[in-house]
Amino acid sequence: MNQEDRKTIEKRVVYVPEVNNSFTPGSVLSVEVSNDEEVEWQWTHFPQGQSVITGYKIVKKNNQANLP
Repeated sequence: MNQEDRKTIEKRVVYVPEVNNSFTPGSVLSVEVSNDEEVEWQWTHFPQGQSVITGYKIVKKNNQANLP
C-alpha cells in the first residue's frame, strides 16, 4: 500500500466537547472522520442555561496553508 492509499484510509476519532453546565449527556459521544475532515458540532441551548450537543456535520478541512 503506498502513502496516497494510506492517506485515504486513515481515520481518527473526534470526541464530543465537554459540556460544563449539563448533567444530561448527548446522544453523540464521538465521530470517526478522515484526516482531511473535521466535525462541526450542533448545539442546543435551553432557557435554564443548559447546552447539549444534539448533532454534528462532517466537513472538509479548510487548508489555511495554501492561502496567500
